[in-house]
Parts: sequence; C-alpha cells; structure tokens
Amino acid sequence: MKKKIVSLFLALSLAFSLSVPALAATPEEAQDDAELLYNLGLFLGSSTNPDGTPNFALDRAPTRAEAVTILVRLLGAEDEALAGTWNTPFTDVPTWAQPYVGYAYNKGYTNGVSSTTFGASNAVSTAQFLTFLLRSLGYQDGVDFTWESPWALTDQLGVTNGEYNASTTTFLRADAVTVSASALYAPVKNSDKTLLQTLLDSGAITGSTVVIWDYTPILFDEDVASFLFYPVAGSPASFTSFRIDQLTVNGLTGETLQVTTPEEVNAYMAAMGYNQGGFGYIELTYDEAAALAAATEYYTDEAGNTYPLLAFTFTYTGTQADGTVVTGSFTDYYYIDE
Repeated sequence: MKKKIVSLFLALSLAFSLSVPALAATPEEAQDDAELLYNLGLFLGSSTNPDGTPNFALDRAPTRAEAVTILVRLLGAEDEALAGTWNTPFTDVPTWAQPYVGYAYNKGYTNGVSSTTFGASNAVSTAQFLTFLLRSLGYQDGVDFTWESPWALTDQLGVTNGEYNASTTTFLRADAVTVSASALYAPVKNSDKTLLQTLLDSGAITGSTVVIWDYTPILFDEDVASFLFYPVAGSPASFTSFRIDQLTVNGLTGETLQVTTPEEVNAYMAAMGYNQGGFGYIELTYDEAAALAAATEYYTDEAGNTYPLLAFTFTYTGTQADGTVVTGSFTDYYYIDE
C-alpha cells in the first residue's frame, strides 16, 4: 500500500510548521497560509471581520500595487519602505502604495508597464508576481530565469510545484499567500540561507513569540503512522518536552505512543536507525477503514482517480527551554494510492 502526501498546512497560535504544498492550495490551506504569515507579521488583511479577525480577501485578484505591498511585507521591509523617500517615474500610484512601489522599484524588484505608469490598478499576473518574488531573492531575469516563464525557476526552487504555466489566467490573493509561505523555504541566491533564515537573522521575525518547527512522517502503514518533530534550521527556540494531547483522523479518535524529551527522542530514533535529532516523536494507531468512510474531503488526480482524504488533526503542548509553554493544533492531509 503506497501512501502519498497530498498537502501539509499548519497555522498555529505560537508554533508553525512550514511546508511546500504538493498541489495547488485549497481554500482551507490558503486561509492557513494567510494566518501563518499574518502571525509572523509578514501579511495583513484587507479589512476586519465582525469578530475582530482579519479578512484576507483571498478570493480576490490583487492589483499590482497590492502585489508589491504583499512582497514588501513578506520581506520584512515594511518599516523601511514607510520610512524612506523614494523617487519613481510613475504617475498612477495611489498615495497609500507609493512607499511600497517606491521601495520595490528602487530595489529593482519591479518595473512599470510603461516609462511613466506602473499599472497600479491592473490585476497582477502570475508571471509578474513570481518575477517580483524571484528578483527579491536575488535571481535575475534574463540570467537565472525569463520573466515570461518564471515558474520554471520557482518550480525548481520548490516555491511552486507545476501548478502555474502560460495558460494560467487568474492569480488570486490566495495564490499570493501560498506562494509567499512556500517562498520562506526558498534559497536566497548565492547564499546558504533560506528567506526564512534571513528574516530570522535580520530580526524581521523574532523568536520571542514565534517557535518555528517542522516534522517528518517516518512511517505509514495500515492503521499505523509515526512522525518526528524538530526545529527548522535557524529557529531560535528549543524544547524540553513536546506532547500530543489529542489526535483525530477525520474526526475519529486515535491513540498515540509518545516520546516527549529530546534525549529520549534521539535515543529512540537512533534505535530505529535514524540520526536526525528532534524534540518529539509520536507513533499513532487509528482505524483506517473507518476514517476513510468518514471522509468529507476528496482529491482527484490528473488521471481522474478520486481519493478520500485522511485529515490527521493534532492538538499539542510543548515546553520551551526558557519554560514557555506553547499550545496549538494543526491538520495534515493524506490520501492512499493503492
């Protein structure tokens, strides 16, 4: 039985796992990516919902002015943009967008649609947004990629995964946030650092309120799965314990075997033949047949085969080295290709 990961998304109150989606994002994944970036201080909503939460307007196509603003915030450069005095030749940029367009133009991330117009109110195209992003990571159009098909390089870097091409006609704010979230793991040109590590080093993301971690599925077999949790490179945080408090698969309760301290995790993984350290290891059991029958979401592949999704939802408690306790939950989706 072959298990394939369809997608990963984690958006937690204090702890985040960043992962490149394997497919074009679902609305739920885009919402989680937006919340992740929002909590990292790298994305804002367009308005506020009645309950006080941000409205990210993910189903709307961003303008070129909005796209550049999204980029500047992703780079942790909003304060610098707002504080600067920027000269541009453009006559069509609204006052609110001038600091962002000015910053991006002077950094070489964007150009206009003519010598005097930026096309600020035009909908941004996929090629334009990916070009802005690649330039901000140090890649040069005409050298590293062509602006007509930047997805060739973003696919190579893992920012995208083949979901965009020349026939793509719509680029929404949902696309912008999923691409931006994936870009955090993209390598900066001529550097051994990712954008995420660069943001951590610069202080744009501080470790005082954010724990950044990732995990790897170690084993998938019928009714059994296991995961190893570990800090991503560059994370300023460390854990003394990590515990999964509750597990459900498509709403059905599963059971977990826990190894909670780093020392125990390292010893346990070494006994299994793994040398990757971590701060948490879980092995879980669940009723796969019942979970498949309870599925409410499905995935259809390119061949037209439809699979029920297994939604693993984890609620956790972790203790950092400084004694701070972090709690949250995340959901990870899989399908079974037999």
